[in-house]
Amino acid sequence: MSVKPLYAAIALALSFSVMAQDEHGHDEKEDTHKEEGKHEQGEHKESPGVELSSKQLSMADITTRTLQTQVIEYPVYAPGEVVANDFNSYIVSPRIDSTVLKRFVSIGDHVEKGEPLATLFSATMAEAQSQYLVTLNEWQRVQSLGESTVGEKRFVEAKNAFTSAQAQLKAFGMSASDIKRLSKADYPIGEYQLTSEIGGIVVSDNFKQGQQVNAGNHLVEVLQEETLWVNARLPGSADLNVQFGDPVTVSVDNQRFAAKVIQEGHTIDHKTRTRTVRLAVNNEKDQLHPGLFADVYFSVKSDGPVLAVKDSALMRASDGDWQIFIEHEPGKFEPKKVELVDEKGPWKVIRGVKEGTEYVDNGAFFVRSQIAKGGFDPHNH
Repeated sequence: MSVKPLYAAIALALSFSVMAQDEHGHDEKEDTHKEEGKHEQGEHKESPGVELSSKQLSMADITTRTLQTQVIEYPVYAPGEVVANDFNSYIVSPRIDSTVLKRFVSIGDHVEKGEPLATLFSATMAEAQSQYLVTLNEWQRVQSLGESTVGEKRFVEAKNAFTSAQAQLKAFGMSASDIKRLSKADYPIGEYQLTSEIGGIVVSDNFKQGQQVNAGNHLVEVLQEETLWVNARLPGSADLNVQFGDPVTVSVDNQRFAAKVIQEGHTIDHKTRTRTVRLAVNNEKDQLHPGLFADVYFSVKSDGPVLAVKDSALMRASDGDWQIFIEHEPGKFEPKKVELVDEKGPWKVIRGVKEGTEYVDNGAFFVRSQIAKGGFDPHNH
């Protein structure tokens, strides 16, 4: 046999062998790559849900609720201020120019109706008192003589003059009891007392002894604090329909008080751009005082039935979407993405899930963390 044909046969056999090895090696690499891809996908694939034991449910205080449409009630916040009840407060002022001779009360004192607050002197009052005494004497004289003796005209004139002089003293601020004492010889002409028109507490006393005061000056303010007002300020654009008598919660210094709506402002303050809703709050225990700031919470209902869950049930998914956790079987939970439609205080109105679904109402954070860990219990329970 010739050498050349032998070499040619060997070369041909070798070429087939290399082709076979190349083909086999290429297939192995593809298979290896596919297997690695499958393994990598398996490592990054998240668990669709988690099953929790009864011990875990109890430990995390997980509770569920059936999702259903309902009219929800939620609070609407507004800042407020405690103010005096204008129907239960009284500002005492002199009605004529006077001089303060003596004061009897100061801030914080409790006074009764008719109790003296200060003694004042006025030349105008002295003149009016003198005129009153003249008319009183004439009226007493004609009364003793009788109408038939003095004549009808003099009788009527004496009566009218006395009545007018008495009315002038009352108009100047003299009390009925002091007017009766005026006819006594020891009564100091020109003096009179400011008295409290109501029983309550003195909340301001803007005067000093010896001070000259003009008619209308505010000297003393007396307030009954059993019932106070709270002025709540709502944004002018707030669509809050409140009615007379609606219950409201007022919080002052972490203490809560029941109040009710008594008046709603229909104009917008041009400076603050707010409207005022006035509330009445019971203050029998004397815990509130005018000037205190308050947090006001109106109780509002949705316009109609809605699908809503509490804050604690709504969580963010890893991609940023909202989700709740539904329970198909006892202890088995899986996430369900939903759309947040509206926020009503602690309630979140959602859609994307059917009514009647059983969902995690409390403990959703724990469920989410367990799903993220593939159901691993950090306490090894």
